[in-house]
Amino acid sequence: MSSPSKTPTSWHIHMPIKTLLRYGDKRLGEIVTHPKGVDGARAELRQMRAEGREFLVCDSNCNKRKPDGSCAGHPVENEDA
Repeated sequence: MSSPSKTPTSWHIHMPIKTLLRYGDKRLGEIVTHPKGVDGARAELRQMRAEGREFLVCDSNCNKRKPDGSCAGHPVENEDA
């Protein structure tokens, strides 16, 4: 068995899509933005669930995601940063 990596890693915050879909319009609108408002956000979240994703990463710049939609982690190049 290999030992875990000693490379520091950071993760983007991600939220369960199932939870987001349960929120009312006001609360959902405080968490996510969408050009078509909360109705557009709900439609996109439902589409993501249909595609097998379970999580929404809270940073659209995340370029390393697991198949479930969550952040897969990013190596931290400088711990002091």
